[in-house]
Amino acid sequence: MISAPDVNEEPNVDPPTDIEADLFISVFGEKKEEVSESLAGHLGEEDTHLYQTWVNVSAMRRLGFLFEGGVESAGGVFDILCVLTIAAALIAVFAFWQVIVYIAVIVVLTIFSGGAAFKFLRGSFIEAVSEKIPSEKLESFVVDQLAGGSFIHVRAPDGYELKYASKQSSTSTKVFRSGIYFALFIATIFMIFEVAYYFLAGVGWMTDLVVLALFGSGFLIGIAVMDLGVLLRRQLAGRVRY
Repeated sequence: MISAPDVNEEPNVDPPTDIEADLFISVFGEKKEEVSESLAGHLGEEDTHLYQTWVNVSAMRRLGFLFEGGVESAGGVFDILCVLTIAAALIAVFAFWQVIVYIAVIVVLTIFSGGAAFKFLRGSFIEAVSEKIPSEKLESFVVDQLAGGSFIHVRAPDGYELKYASKQSSTSTKVFRSGIYFALFIATIFMIFEVAYYFLAGVGWMTDLVVLALFGSGFLIGIAVMDLGVLLRRQLAGRVRY
């Protein structure tokens, strides 16, 4: 089996040497057990691997890349301590962002999406070898997940023919996810701006209405894009219903 630890994209993380995954499926909204049951019924669990997490492992892996080879190349104890201190500080900042900013944004977006954004916290990721997964079986799996209210995104290699539901579902999920990413980006920049203003200006938090309106407008754009993805998924589910 192969590992796919990410709620925001479909990474290929250290696959076994006897299999090279090139088909990546993201399912947002269902419990792991329910996705696994559908997976076994449509695709076959022996040719796939399923992993579920709510933590943004992709961001954590990028933090790790910042220090790749850093400790080994450190010249002495002091250098190693500096690297470890910086790493600990970045992990602490990430933990704060993940628990406070990320969750807070999802809660707000959940309110504005009729609960759909909450599905983004429950991401299941599947890796498989495309040669072992006929597009017809993949299509039936996608339709089944759409009927259950999930968002599904499929990333397939060149030459692999995706059917209608698989293509359209990937598009709607990409729009839905992009809206969330954009809103999260705006919220993160706003948090950084506020903290910097608080410490540099020394007069409290920034409350200028024009600046707040600009950030608020950006956040609303993210909400609008996200809701468009929700609408596209809902329409698609109605068209391909069993």
